[in-house]
Amino acid sequence: MPRTPTAEIALREDGIVLTRIAVGVQQSLADARLNLAATVEACGQKKRPLLVDISRCEPLEPEVRHYYTGKILVDSFLALALVVEATPFGLMMGNIYLRVARPGVPTRLFPTEAGALAWLRPFLGE
Repeated sequence: MPRTPTAEIALREDGIVLTRIAVGVQQSLADARLNLAATVEACGQKKRPLLVDISRCEPLEPEVRHYYTGKILVDSFLALALVVEATPFGLMMGNIYLRVARPGVPTRLFPTEAGALAWLRPFLGE
């Protein structure tokens, strides 16, 4: 499983790319660049669904959020599922993030990885 200083990235057997951001991490723009590059590399030259577990990391600075939802996301992935802290506050913050960021691929928030994976599986057929 590829690692960066702030994340673990894996291409699952089902074809979904999974990126887990480390516990308690405050990501810089440099971290975001490394994480996204490693995640794209895990795709193996194919657009794939992406699951990112941000449930235990620190909130992102605006420039980091912007980078994560930019052109590289649209060019490299079919859909994005974000696993967020399963509290009303975590879900509220995630929904605010999505309204502001407006990723260019289908995107949803989930309190569990299982729910996120179930939502992403239909995108594998595209």
